[in-house]
Amino acid sequence: MKKIRVAIIGCGSISDIYMSNITSGKFQILELAACSDLFPAAAQAKAEKYGCKAMTTEEICADPTIDMVINLTIPAAHYPVIKQCLEAGKHVFSEKMIAVELWQGKELVELANEKGLYLGVAPDTFLGASVQTAKYIVESGLIGKPVSCRASISRNYGIYGEFLTHLCKRGGGIGFDMGGYYLTALAAILGPVKAVSAFTAINEPDRVNTRIGAPNYGQEYKLEDANVITATMQYESGVLGTLHMNSDCILDETYGLEIYGTEGILYMGNPNEFGNPVYIKKTLSDKVEFPLTHGYAENSRGVGAAEMAWSIVKGRKNRASKEMAFHVFELMHGIMNSAETGKVVQLESTFETPAGLPSGYMGDGGWTRKEESALA
Repeated sequence: MKKIRVAIIGCGSISDIYMSNITSGKFQILELAACSDLFPAAAQAKAEKYGCKAMTTEEICADPTIDMVINLTIPAAHYPVIKQCLEAGKHVFSEKMIAVELWQGKELVELANEKGLYLGVAPDTFLGASVQTAKYIVESGLIGKPVSCRASISRNYGIYGEFLTHLCKRGGGIGFDMGGYYLTALAAILGPVKAVSAFTAINEPDRVNTRIGAPNYGQEYKLEDANVITATMQYESGVLGTLHMNSDCILDETYGLEIYGTEGILYMGNPNEFGNPVYIKKTLSDKVEFPLTHGYAENSRGVGAAEMAWSIVKGRKNRASKEMAFHVFELMHGIMNSAETGKVVQLESTFETPAGLPSGYMGDGGWTRKEESALA
C-alpha cells in the first residue's frame, strides 16, 4: 500500500493528538516524516517523541519525498504557510479556519486549483461517529424533511484568552474558533447556506490579564473579534437555522446542535468531539438515544488528513474539501458583515455536500470492519 508521507508544521498543544494518531497506526495511509515549528526546540522535542525528523518549513517544502503538509499553526499563520506549501507543490491539510481574511481564503482555493493540488481544512470532527450517524439519520428519512436547525455554544474566553492569546485576535474569536465546528457539521448534512442576517457584540473589549504566572500578567489587552453572536441562516435547500455563540459567559461549556424535521427532531452532541451520543425524538415519545452507526468515536483528529490522503491515492475529491471550508469561512465573514451593515448578506460560494462515510466500519480489523476502510 502506498503511504502518503506527511510533515507537520506547528508543534503546539494540538500537534500531540495528530502525531499520536498518525504514529500509532490509526491512519495507516499516513507516514509522519517530519515536523517544524517557529521554535526549533519545540520541533526537536516532538521529533524525538514521535520518531520523525525536525526540519525547517523551507526544508520541508524542498523535500521531494514529502507529499503532504499538515498545518497546525495559529490562524494568523494559516495563509502564509498554506501558500508557501502549495507553491512548493505540496498537498495541504490545515487546521481551521482556512485563513483570517476572506480574500486570503479565496486566493488559497484558487492557488490549489491552479496547481492541481489537494487542500483540505478542519474541522474534521464531522467525519466522526456522531455527525456521520446524524447524517445517516437525516438521509434515511427518520426525521422526515428537515425544515429548521439550531446551533448554540457558550464558553468563557476571558479565561482561555489569557493563555491562548490568539483567541483575542482578529480571526480567533468564538465565531472563527468554534463556529467552524457547528457550521461545518450542519453544512455536511444540510448543504450550503444561501443568505445570512446577524447581530454581534464585543462585550467589554478592554481587558486586563489576571492569570498569575502568565508572561503578560497584569497587562491590558483588547478583544478584536465579537464575543456575542446571533445569526439567522437560510440554506439553499430552504432549511432555516439559528446560531447563538457567547464567549463571555461561565467557564462550563454549554452546547446545542439540533435539526428539526417534519417527522422528528435530531439532537447531536458537541461537534468539537467525535463520539457524543445522538438522540431522536418522534411524536409523543421521549428523546431516544440512537446507536452510533459509524466509527471514529474516539479523538480522531487527523481523520480529515487521512481521508484526503486516501482521496489522493484513489484520485477522488476529499470530503473535508477546500470548497466546503471556504463556504463556512465566507459564512462566518457574512455574519460579521451583516452585523456591521445591518443588511442580509447573500453568499457567493457554494459546494457539493460531501457523501457520508459508509456505515458499519467500527472495529480494529480483527473480526470487525476496520475504521480506516471507510476512508479508502
